[in-house]
Amino acid sequence: MVAHPHRPGSIYVFPLAGDFDRRPPEERARVYRSEDAGERWRALSRGLPQEGFHPAVLRDAMCTDGGSPAGIYFGTRSGAVFASADEGESWYELARYLPDVLTVRAVELV
Repeated sequence: MVAHPHRPGSIYVFPLAGDFDRRPPEERARVYRSEDAGERWRALSRGLPQEGFHPAVLRDAMCTDGGSPAGIYFGTRSGAVFASADEGESWYELARYLPDVLTVRAVELV
């Protein structure tokens, strides 16, 4: 789970089905956003794989940058890194064929 860098109460999460089933629910890549500190959630998936997506996203493999709008990033155990330049509304694959992505960090370049 990561917090939005400028809006208190806005958080993002990439859920997994469970402790022993380390795949996304329904094998679909979705990042969920809450803008009210977790009361309600909205699935954000435009541009993400929607069928047969098995890789897990580890706790340190998701982050935000300090941009406005904020960039959101996550890496997978299958070696892909996905990015959103519009606070999760749309996604693109930034890299693939990397080793397991255990950590992702991003900074805003000025």
